Amino acid sequence: MTMAESPQTEYLEKDNQRTQRRCLCCSLGLGLMITGAFIAIIALLYGTVLPAVIDNAVKDGVATCSTSDIEEDSYLDPYADCDDCTPYYYSLHMMNATNAEAYLAGDADTLEVQEMGPYTYRRREVKLDVELLDDGNRVSYKQYTYHTFEPDMSCDGCSDTDEVTALDAGYMSVIAGAGGEMAFLVRLALGSFAKGSNTSAALSIVAENGPQMMRWVNGLNSMDPEAMRTVTNNSAVLTFLATGPDAIADMDLTGFAYNGLFAKRTISQWALGYPSLLAGLGLGSNYLNLCAVDGGLNEQCAACATSTSAECLALYGECNKCASGASVVAINEETCAIIEATYAAAYGAEEAASFAGTTCGLCSSLGLCAAPLPGVVESSGRNYSVTAPNASSLGTYTLRTGCDDADYINEYEEYDGYTKTALWVDLGERRNPTLTEVNAFATYGNCAAPTSNMTCSPVFGNDATSIAPGGVSISGFEDKISIAGFNIYLSQGRQNLTLFNQHQEVEYDGITLHRFRPSVDLLSASEKNADMGTAVPVDGVQCMAFTSGFLAYVSYPMFLYGNSSLTSNVQITMTDGVQVGQDTLYDSAGALTTEYSDKYETFVDIEAGTGKTMRALKRLMASYALSPSTSNSSFAMSDVLYPTLPTEVVIPIYWGQEGSTITDSKVDDYDSIVSLLYSMLPVLIAGIVAGVILGGAGAFVMRRRRQQTIKA
Repeated sequence: MTMAESPQTEYLEKDNQRTQRRCLCCSLGLGLMITGAFIAIIALLYGTVLPAVIDNAVKDGVATCSTSDIEEDSYLDPYADCDDCTPYYYSLHMMNATNAEAYLAGDADTLEVQEMGPYTYRRREVKLDVELLDDGNRVSYKQYTYHTFEPDMSCDGCSDTDEVTALDAGYMSVIAGAGGEMAFLVRLALGSFAKGSNTSAALSIVAENGPQMMRWVNGLNSMDPEAMRTVTNNSAVLTFLATGPDAIADMDLTGFAYNGLFAKRTISQWALGYPSLLAGLGLGSNYLNLCAVDGGLNEQCAACATSTSAECLALYGECNKCASGASVVAINEETCAIIEATYAAAYGAEEAASFAGTTCGLCSSLGLCAAPLPGVVESSGRNYSVTAPNASSLGTYTLRTGCDDADYINEYEEYDGYTKTALWVDLGERRNPTLTEVNAFATYGNCAAPTSNMTCSPVFGNDATSIAPGGVSISGFEDKISIAGFNIYLSQGRQNLTLFNQHQEVEYDGITLHRFRPSVDLLSASEKNADMGTAVPVDGVQCMAFTSGFLAYVSYPMFLYGNSSLTSNVQITMTDGVQVGQDTLYDSAGALTTEYSDKYETFVDIEAGTGKTMRALKRLMASYALSPSTSNSSFAMSDVLYPTLPTEVVIPIYWGQEGSTITDSKVDDYDSIVSLLYSMLPVLIAGIVAGVILGGAGAFVMRRRRQQTIKA
């Protein structure tokens, strides 16, 4: 028989159950409150602390401040194939002189040029001897480039073996430096077969034999195997230099290859550079005869390396020639091999070796060297894709990193070894300088001791890759750029260039970018640029005669926004078959049409939050012009073969488009950060709301349980 539980026992059991339920309810309420608080705190951290962390990372990431930064592959070789690299391309558009022969013969009053291209090359730019300075606020390095032709990015059916006819830079430089063909031949005679004669005797020889002598020199310099074979037949080079024009009198030197002024070259040669015997002869012979001799200029120049005395300043031009000559002699084996290979392709290795032995093989003995002419794309004129240059032969670049001030990210202070350029001399009027003035400038154009009428252009402006970042916040990347513009350094013009905020938003792969452009009035005459050579001789060009040594100009492609004479003195036909003119480039309101703006104008597109350039294309054109001869100002500097050619007609040679665009992988990285940022505000709000609800629920449970306990 089971005994009944006592009333006391029943009460104790029920009380124990009530206690357990009360503890459970208290635990649930407390747990809800703690969970709610935890979620709210996490949401607050996610929505406030994380944006600040990302903001700091973005701002720190735009500048190169640490040793680890300069050791990254993406810094040392930024255009390579690494994950953080961005490919860089140069698209060359040559201006093919289609009626050059008729123009030279006087059968055509106007030169006609046809735009060809694009011929696209991929650039590699490798840094050497990188060093952080000034506590990471500056960086210095050497660098070299090399280029690879990209057929898939070039025009349909185009090859780097296509041939184009244009004014030859080697001819322009050498003949302008002499004062004209007549003066060049007199100098050549006095330096070789007429060494013991006076100038009058040399002039008489040139007056009688000048055309044949000039054609012979042009054939030697032509890079045309047939012409080079003709002018070197029977050891003609040595015989001519020893005995004079009788050695070449019977040669048949008719044909376009002997004109000198216009050269027919392959795209590869125009783009990457080619050797010039004409340029090498002057530099090499000057170096051997005047510089590298006992008591010669080399010794005097070494003694003047750090001096600005009157005696040393007087040697400025000659010392520059010696330095150039030394470089040409040092690499002659490399450049001569290029000429030999060109000859061998037509006549075989054995005959080519013989040719080289009687021409550029005489560099170290006679000074007949092969000088590398800079290419449009590869400015060194050399191929560094296989063997890198010695860093000691390269110029230094020094930049502010922006680590101390984000307004100076990648700001140049030294560019390829120079900190300023002797750019222009006040001529007293708006005109091209004469060859006498240009050649005189080479002797005194020294920014270490500038004359009162000289403009020295300092190196400043950044590399167009960054501006100060706007940063990020809980609402995402900053989407506005407030600055009106910023300066970049334009090496082609040896001066800074201001890019102006167009207050125009453009989309690229879903990313909003802000467009910057140079002013349409950049190359128009103004009080500000009056001492820079800008708009000389007319609006639309920047004259570079004093830095190049002959009449050379930089402009926008197709002389955009320039004087109408620039497009009427030369007939220019674009790739679409349309002839350039005021009525074809611009609409009825005078604005550049969208079609040609998209093709020819420079722009930089920047993302506001990172301050990084994500798409940029620089587009510039180079042009040359013939100067009057110093021997007879009524003639062109081609005063022996083509004396009556028009002078100071600005002839376009090429225009180039260079730049890069953010890669797909970097777009993905950017989108990932944007997605993370866009999640912050919703997470913050949702987290706080969830935390409040859970915390409130917990408080409610605990309060309700306390009330029940009191009632019990």
